[in-house]
Amino acid sequence: MAILDVHAVTYTPGAALVLGAVAATVAPGGDGASVAGVPIGPEAKLVRWGILSPTADTIAAVKFSSQDQADPINGEYYIPGAASLINVFHETDNLQYRTGLRQFQVGTNTGVVAGSAYTMDLYPSGPGINASEFSNNCVVPASQTFGAACVTNTWNSQAFTPASALPNGKYAILGVLASAIANGAVIRFQHPDFQGKSPGCPVHNYETISTASWDKSDKSPLLQELGTQFIKMSHELNQPLCPVFSVTNAGTGLTMQVLSVQTDTPVITLVLAKVG
Repeated sequence: MAILDVHAVTYTPGAALVLGAVAATVAPGGDGASVAGVPIGPEAKLVRWGILSPTADTIAAVKFSSQDQADPINGEYYIPGAASLINVFHETDNLQYRTGLRQFQVGTNTGVVAGSAYTMDLYPSGPGINASEFSNNCVVPASQTFGAACVTNTWNSQAFTPASALPNGKYAILGVLASAIANGAVIRFQHPDFQGKSPGCPVHNYETISTASWDKSDKSPLLQELGTQFIKMSHELNQPLCPVFSVTNAGTGLTMQVLSVQTDTPVITLVLAKVG
């Protein structure tokens, strides 16, 4: 049993290869982190991080540094450069948290407009299970549109309320399909069963999955997983990571949160498996 936990900070980039100041602001909207760049528990292991930049700003340079790294001064420094077409940059990692801030700096080629950076931590205990793409107990309720346009660089919340109520029981989230997103985004989920963690993943419009605006150099091509992201991460990390939540007569109790760097009104489809 394990669980993922996603948090975010906002940043102001520098121009081109001139990195902006270290991102030091927790993303508003109920992120849950008390200090920007610090995980909510000491047993956190960073397994993924990424940068989201508005369409007007193609990413020229990215630096991530942390006291968890072998060389925290040089950190991890990537330079897509002046010819960059990407607005989203994703990386996998394997850094057990020790101390201090995780620091992000970004340089963009054009507008130098504020964006967001996210972290995804693995915690060794939590309500996660293994599941399969070939599950015979799959449940896919109709897609749900956020009730209002998302505020940029902010966690925007929407209760998961299927048009047809789910039968009572326990459900595992296998993955998500996202649409109507102006650019890259991150989705995460909150539920009392998740023990204060917010499992989630980066998403992109699945109807335009071949677009050049997201980073194809990602060592874990998670954006190509449609409705199976938690299954994919379970396989990669050899941990049971499909989060399980309870549905009762009172409803699902599940909240979806989306962080987007541009104004949009996401349309979300959850792929579930009934497991109890």
